[in-house]
Amino acid sequence: MVHRTSSQHFLSFSHPSAEEWREYLDEFHRLHPGITEDVLRRTRANGINPYEWLTDALPKTGAVLDLACGSAPTYGHIGTTWFGLDVSHAELERALSRGASPLLCADASHLPFASGVFDAVVCSMAIMVLQPLASVLFEIRRVLKDDGQAVFMLPGSLPLNVRDVFRYGHLMIKARRSNLVYPNDHQLRFIFNLFRQSGFEIVNDRRVRFAFPIPDDSSAQLFADSLYLPWISREHFMKLSEVSKTWVGTDIGIPLRKMILRAV
Repeated sequence: MVHRTSSQHFLSFSHPSAEEWREYLDEFHRLHPGITEDVLRRTRANGINPYEWLTDALPKTGAVLDLACGSAPTYGHIGTTWFGLDVSHAELERALSRGASPLLCADASHLPFASGVFDAVVCSMAIMVLQPLASVLFEIRRVLKDDGQAVFMLPGSLPLNVRDVFRYGHLMIKARRSNLVYPNDHQLRFIFNLFRQSGFEIVNDRRVRFAFPIPDDSSAQLFADSLYLPWISREHFMKLSEVSKTWVGTDIGIPLRKMILRAV
């Protein structure tokens, strides 16, 4: 977990700049490569994990770009030509260690591909942090073939059960936050218009609660470490971690949203 305790960062938290977010995310993924995959691979809904749920929506033939691929959790789930791209060297090293290939280190807002070369683009748990979002969506549309498909998985707010809601609320109290935040929260409030303006038709939009089991303290700590909590103090993070350890023997819901788009 990345901790920053200077008064400047606490004062600026309500309106962090793009540069502040970039620095935080770079450091987070340098310290915790693959942590999102480590958490989500353990979760289940209807007998499958989120990556199986996500890739089931992809075409069975053609070329697929995994944008912001991280540690490449979709690699091996796609029976097509797979390309992974991420800006984090640490994440790409983890992807390479598990045999994923080919891999490219590049910015999602300046994709190093010709126009219209991919049948699909998949983006898992990153569309809420990739900036500038309008440029990223433009690039996704540019590299897709006409009628190509974009499939995004991102955090949801629903569905959760009553116990989940209580637990997340308790965590946020300990973190001195009102809720979890991401750089693109404002833009994603207008997600349907944003996608349409970027040249996409929304084909499907589904939300599912995945359950993350917490059999021991290390699993509880893994969950706590995986949360984006920019500029939280170590004191408050330790309090949050202790709360998560009281859940041992149960699970916590992780609400995810899958959006399937068609290039028009």
